Amino acid sequence: MLKSLELAFFVATISTILGGFFAFFLTKTNLPFKNIFKILFLAPLFLSPYILTLSWVDFFVYFNQGKAFIYSFWGVVFILSLVFTPLSMLVISSGLSNINAKLEEAGLMLTSYPNVVLKIIFPMVKPAIFSSFILVFVFALSEFSVPAFLSVKVLTTEIFTQFSAFYNYALALTNSMILVAIAIVLLLTERFYLSNSSFLSIGTKSHQSKIVELNRGRYLIIIVHLFYLFGAIFTPIIVLTMQTFEGGTESFFKAIELLSPNIIDSLFYATIGALGLLFFGSIFAYISVREDIKMVDTMLLILFGVPSTVLGIGLIKFFNTPSLDFIYGSFWIIIIAYLGKFIFISHKLISNALLQIPKSIEESAEIMGAGFFMRMRTIILPLIADKLFIIFIIGFIFCLGELGATIVVYPAGSALMGIKLYTIMANAPQSLISAMSLVILLVTILVVGGLLTLYRLIIKL
Repeated sequence: MLKSLELAFFVATISTILGGFFAFFLTKTNLPFKNIFKILFLAPLFLSPYILTLSWVDFFVYFNQGKAFIYSFWGVVFILSLVFTPLSMLVISSGLSNINAKLEEAGLMLTSYPNVVLKIIFPMVKPAIFSSFILVFVFALSEFSVPAFLSVKVLTTEIFTQFSAFYNYALALTNSMILVAIAIVLLLTERFYLSNSSFLSIGTKSHQSKIVELNRGRYLIIIVHLFYLFGAIFTPIIVLTMQTFEGGTESFFKAIELLSPNIIDSLFYATIGALGLLFFGSIFAYISVREDIKMVDTMLLILFGVPSTVLGIGLIKFFNTPSLDFIYGSFWIIIIAYLGKFIFISHKLISNALLQIPKSIEESAEIMGAGFFMRMRTIILPLIADKLFIIFIIGFIFCLGELGATIVVYPAGSALMGIKLYTIMANAPQSLISAMSLVILLVTILVVGGLLTLYRLIIKL
């Protein structure tokens, strides 16, 4: 437990510092190519953590340096910090972009911009910084795949081991309750900030945020951004590719052969999961925003605090009964795991979209006799349709990369790409593991790229 808390603290601290640094320059300055940087910086968030982990393992193995580091506590801190820095950047960027430019301009009439940052910007964005820290802390605390891959013993791996290897359900559930209690206490403590700060802003702002002109030092800042991108994203992927094709193309085609039966299942489950997140997230968001029932936020927040492996154990204990075996023995148990893990995120994103629609518009339609379904069909859905499509893509990516809960609950005959990789990596040669990781990465990029292209075409129409 202490190691888990220490791990989460270091990851949350590093991610928040890096995320805040990049959020400031990509939100508040005229940094060249910042829109391209924003897209590239989000890449780790949309890649499965275990793929990024295997990429870095390949990096250290290939150069035969630092293998002891990557398979250690600090190796887990290093990788999870890279994974969650984009999340911190998103949360803090949202807070920065909501600062009214008039406040900064008034401050600049009295003092220099560094003092404005210290006295105005930092106090106003402090809730977003604190929210970022708590959010990443909970994610890192509940992360299973990275510590498991790197053989670092934390509470989530201990829970999984006791449950699946030793069948010690009592100890597994006791550890689970400790982990859930820690996460819920942290999230409820931060509830005010988390429920009133935008998790991810996907709409226009009501006021123009002040943009700082970078004159001297702009090229140095660009170099820092490029250095981080190259080291955090491009380097491990390049090494992953080199490891795959070092001995020819045999490993790559063998990986395709091994994963091809699982690709369709993975994409199908991720699609159903994303649609489920969209449907139920919309219902909960409408109840929370339009009906003003805040208990929904609290319930989903508590569910969000349940780690993946704990969620999987809970689903097994509930559905593994004769009356519910039709769910327990089918792919629906995986879909329910997706919903339990990511419904809070979907709910929060859709709530943000609904908050951008004045309630008076819907009230006017109701006065004119429009019923609920007509208002949804003619007002709400057309206004947020583009945002819903983006939320679907985000949900699809999260479902496709989820491992912690699915590895606990998946029924026989429905192994997914991540599970297939995890189960054979202990005995497979390094080149094959690298090749399988590369195939999963390419599948993710191709599908997400296709969805984003479709989104752009729909927007143009």
